[in-house]
Amino acid sequence: MENKTTHRRNTAQKQVILDTLISLGSHKSATAVYRELQNTHPEIGRATVFRVLRGMADDGLLLRIPVSDGEDRFDVTHFPHNHAVCRMCGAVDDVWLDDGMKIDDHIKSSSGFTIESERIEFVGLCKACGEKVKNAKCAEA
Repeated sequence: MENKTTHRRNTAQKQVILDTLISLGSHKSATAVYRELQNTHPEIGRATVFRVLRGMADDGLLLRIPVSDGEDRFDVTHFPHNHAVCRMCGAVDDVWLDDGMKIDDHIKSSSGFTIESERIEFVGLCKACGEKVKNAKCAEA
């Protein structure tokens, strides 16, 4: 992802918001970051958290992950990669495709279409939800 750096100031609030996202682990929503901040920095408002995270994503410091069935997530791994999304609990995990898979090269050679960015979202069940479904089915049998 190209860094679209502007001259935004790095404030103490921005650093606290980023530190909170990092401590929670990647793939968290702005709402999750805001809720966590309420324990330690209740003076930071919800709108500020949303604005700061979106701004960091716009500047290329974070990756914004649009999730088809929920709120965007933010990832500290800001270079392009793909994700798997659990359809039950909304968990998001990184998916690393083999370096040999050059999807954009294939698309360009077959259609002439130049890819500027890509986002592949795999939807299914995370391990924990898969176990719950499996156990529920076993209990019904």
